[in-house]
Amino acid sequence: MDRSPHPDRPPHAAEGISSNSVVALGDPDYPALLTQIHDPPPRLYVKGRLPAEPMIAIVGSRRATPYGQRAAHRLGRDLSEVGVVVVSGLARGIDAAAHRGALEGGSPTVAVMATGLDRIYPPEHGELAQAIAQSGAVITEAEPGTPPLPGRFPVRNRIISGLSLGVIVVEAAQRSGALITARMAAEQGRDVLCVPGSIENPLAIGVHQLIKDGAKLVQTVEDVLDEFAELSRARARAQARVHARTRARTRADSGPQDPELLAVWELLDWVEPRHHDDLAAMMNLDIKEVNRRLTMLELSGYIIGDCGAVTRAS
Repeated sequence: MDRSPHPDRPPHAAEGISSNSVVALGDPDYPALLTQIHDPPPRLYVKGRLPAEPMIAIVGSRRATPYGQRAAHRLGRDLSEVGVVVVSGLARGIDAAAHRGALEGGSPTVAVMATGLDRIYPPEHGELAQAIAQSGAVITEAEPGTPPLPGRFPVRNRIISGLSLGVIVVEAAQRSGALITARMAAEQGRDVLCVPGSIENPLAIGVHQLIKDGAKLVQTVEDVLDEFAELSRARARAQARVHARTRARTRADSGPQDPELLAVWELLDWVEPRHHDDLAAMMNLDIKEVNRRLTMLELSGYIIGDCGAVTRAS
């Protein structure tokens, strides 16, 4: 069954809900997938524009590890780059990393809050919420003035999964809100996907249990796109990117010709990121000079930047 009314709409479709709207269940602009859950919210308060494109949720621990944040950021960015809308909950940790990655990718992203639109939570994410609303939407079923009451967050999670074709879980302890979202997703008939973690990381226990229970293991954006027939156009875009990266890798394997750039490139790994500050210390160089060289390397396709750290392009 086609679960999206317009599965192949290109990014930034014109239709949608404009800034500071209230959309009620039954309105033509109410998200089609959300109507299919057994308890859809009677109304949604929307700041920004609620996109019509297919959505995938990324959720996980608020106390995320650097690895988890990098994984969420990369998946958010890669999905956004091929036209998929990333949905999350604006929380600290995995949610924020996924939203920021999606903003880099160029497609809208949607943040679902448990508070009123005038009570951004956590408060330090005010600027992030504003950036999300500029191209996508911050939404809630809570009336204006609603504070961050603990009981509202699990209820909010059904909207995150309800909007989405599937939910990706990145780091979740045995008891966590992310597992509640995964359970709700399964009850709603949505697919659950998981990014594996270290066996030494307690935040991986919940994720690994989901995988044992049948959730799809995810390493790349292609693993996500392969699960959904609705994302055929996004899959074609991703395949084109893979071919482009392969051609760039052939050139990048030999490293840059400029000796200054080569000196930095040789300190980098294909997998383990290195932070800009670490590189400056290793090379005994001013951080501005290191950043200049890294910018040149990234523009030339030799490296990939990710949350203040870099790896060789692959």
